[in-house]
Amino acid sequence: MSQSFEAFLIQFEQANTAFVNGDASLWLPLVSRSEQSSIFGGFGGQEVGWSQIGPRYAWAASQFRPSGAKVEFEYLEKHVGSDTAYTVAIERCTVRHLSQPEAVPHVLRATMVFRAEDGGWKIAHRHADPLSPTASPSGP
Repeated sequence: MSQSFEAFLIQFEQANTAFVNGDASLWLPLVSRSEQSSIFGGFGGQEVGWSQIGPRYAWAASQFRPSGAKVEFEYLEKHVGSDTAYTVAIERCTVRHLSQPEAVPHVLRATMVFRAEDGGWKIAHRHADPLSPTASPSGP
């Protein structure tokens, strides 16, 4: 493998910061073009395969306005194998959405799966959703 996973993570972190500033141009090259790749994104939904996830990532980035936001990563777990890797992290920043006039906290719990492809690492799956306080189940 020509690219170390730690070097890839630096690229990923830079791409994530650009993403929350409305720019998907650094993110999209890091995503696997496989039809088995998938996302369960921070705005909900589910997409499988490059034909769905490419446009979805572009749309999601377009929901942010440039703000100078910088994502801080708290890695709870990292594991790297010969051809797959994963991270479990909390991603924190303050962003500006197109639909909101004021900056808002953007805190996601994110599980990422990466795959070795063409001598480097690619995003194979992202599951990110808002970090909410622990709560008991509600019911009738």
